[in-house]
Amino acid sequence: MKKAGHPAPLGDPTGGVVLVLEQPVGPRVLEALAASLTAVSLPDAYVTYASTGLLKEELLAADPQLLAAIGPGAARDIDDTDHPLARNPFSEAEEGVPFAWTRGATGLLLPPLTPALDHDESKRRFWRRFLALKSLAP
Repeated sequence: MKKAGHPAPLGDPTGGVVLVLEQPVGPRVLEALAASLTAVSLPDAYVTYASTGLLKEELLAADPQLLAAIGPGAARDIDDTDHPLARNPFSEAEEGVPFAWTRGATGLLLPPLTPALDHDESKRRFWRRFLALKSLAP
């Protein structure tokens, strides 16, 4: 990923919680996400990025119990992996409402994080939906 110009994934891929973050990803976005994960007691959640070309392999290897797409770009990239066990697509999910992604995994579509960095309403919208992670995490 680093060779292709993508930041390295963060966290523990075996922890059961995987978040896919849409592009663009920069230091401010990563700092805000790390602070948010700490606030909901999930500092070791695995964070990877949409558009890396390795998402399918990461999802198959991590086998998450909870998969969250941060932004519509991440939702599209998850759907584009054509995961063999996916029951419901992320692109049809209602934002902030958990759904059965696979038989053993809950999916959660979250709003994009980048707009939440500079706009109060976007920040409140993101945070309200992000809080669901705390109750859904294994």
